[in-house]
Amino acid sequence: MKKILFVLFFSLFVVGAILIVYLKSNPPLVINGYTSIDDNSTVRLIEIENKGMREIQLQSIVVNEKLPESVELVISKSEPFEAKTKIEGNPNFTFHKLKQVKLFPSQYIDRQAIGKQPQHYALKLNTSDIQKISIQYEYLKMPFTVTAELQATK
Repeated sequence: MKKILFVLFFSLFVVGAILIVYLKSNPPLVINGYTSIDDNSTVRLIEIENKGMREIQLQSIVVNEKLPESVELVISKSEPFEAKTKIEGNPNFTFHKLKQVKLFPSQYIDRQAIGKQPQHYALKLNTSDIQKISIQYEYLKMPFTVTAELQATK
């Protein structure tokens, strides 16, 4: 009986370890791109996507090793974020605090529900120069961090 319990617990431990290694090597949050939304390039949109199976809760954003002046989660209920997109005053874009809304997995988004459901997510950052961005989030009650180095615009 002790051997059966040992084998059972050991098997659960191995499966759990494999799951954690898989999640850490294939993080669910990805950065799809970034763009400026004004002419002087101080406001940037960083488009993000949840490629996982469950919701993601954003925790904090670090830009160039320090906290940004202001950051908002922008949810689009219609079109994706493109260069010079007018997001102010557009009823299809909503603004939220980081921890206010969870990111829904992209594979479960109904692309036919334009105007009704969130279709795309982005981070609106008000900072002059972004070279490196780190996004800390929680997925399946585990902390994750995704870091990206952005190329400077010329």
